[in-house]
Amino acid sequence: MGCVITEIGPILIDTPMLPEEADRLRKELFLLSDLDIAHIIYTHQHFDHVIGSAYLSKRTIAHQGTLTGIGYLKNNLKKEINLFFPDLHEQRKDVFDHLEIVLPQITFTTELTLYIGDVTLQLSFTGGHSSASIIIYIPEERVLFMGDNLATGMLPVTANCRYGQWIDLLERVEQMDVETYIPGHGDVCGKETVRGVRLYFEAMRDRVRDCLNQGVPKEKVFDKIHLKDSLPLPFSEEIMQQSAFDVSIMCDQIVKGYL
Repeated sequence: MGCVITEIGPILIDTPMLPEEADRLRKELFLLSDLDIAHIIYTHQHFDHVIGSAYLSKRTIAHQGTLTGIGYLKNNLKKEINLFFPDLHEQRKDVFDHLEIVLPQITFTTELTLYIGDVTLQLSFTGGHSSASIIIYIPEERVLFMGDNLATGMLPVTANCRYGQWIDLLERVEQMDVETYIPGHGDVCGKETVRGVRLYFEAMRDRVRDCLNQGVPKEKVFDKIHLKDSLPLPFSEEIMQQSAFDVSIMCDQIVKGYL
């Protein structure tokens, strides 16, 4: 999540999940601008990035593909929350049972550029982490908002990804004139972090493909390959559990011919 201050007001990149978090954010924004939120840009359709617009603003922008995913949340928010934050829905039924799901007011399919005073926001569809993932580039500041196509302090979530698009994106943004990358989760970072994630995905792809070509069954692939040397984070049991899941997704996509 992030923010760009413009002459028409702050533009938020994604939103917090809870109303008290939204209240804190609004107070912080008033220290930066005396104008109300101009727009919220969704980097993709996942609930932890979009539901906070109910507390902040309905002036929302996103990729056309978010409409289906965000619409799905209208009847399935509890299910989605419980997948990632067990018990949170029960603890905050006062919030989630009456939450308005805000669909984007403005959508685009490939690219959309906003020219606001001396600030330019270049929105580009990328896919990768999700079917509707975008990046937002601010050329004047050499800043790139990556959404969940980048995370720091954790491995990126791969459950609904397309690795081929994702690897291509990471390679492309490494070559852009960017000084600061803003991930969907974690701290801001530089090119070395982007490169670390790309190398992890590429090593996984190559080693998984070799195993499958040798006839190794999918359920045995993770035991046969060694990814510890390519992890973008220090080794831990939790990281290796996530890596095993990543390998399973990679196996499926190679078998299906996605990459």
